[in-house]
Amino acid sequence: MTDFTVIVAEQVYRDTKEAIFFKESLETYASTEPAFVKEITTLIKRLETFTKIYSNLSLRISIDAHVKYQMIDGYILSYELVDLEVYVLRLLPEKSN
Repeated sequence: MTDFTVIVAEQVYRDTKEAIFFKESLETYASTEPAFVKEITTLIKRLETFTKIYSNLSLRISIDAHVKYQMIDGYILSYELVDLEVYVLRLLPEKSN
């Protein structure tokens, strides 16, 4: 089994902080915070060995892209596999454009 290098973009950290802020404003975060953060962390860690288990974004939109994504508690974590490196690109609300 091949191990991949996972590179998380700074924007993902900002996106995560924004998601936490939004969840806190809805007063739902206190009960879901540990699960939400753990799910993101686990998913990113899993990308070190399992890069192709998530969905291709090009199947949902009409753009030829090599980006894959996974849903996490109302958010979409997107990443791209380039050789032996995985670039985690964004964490966006599923209801955004």
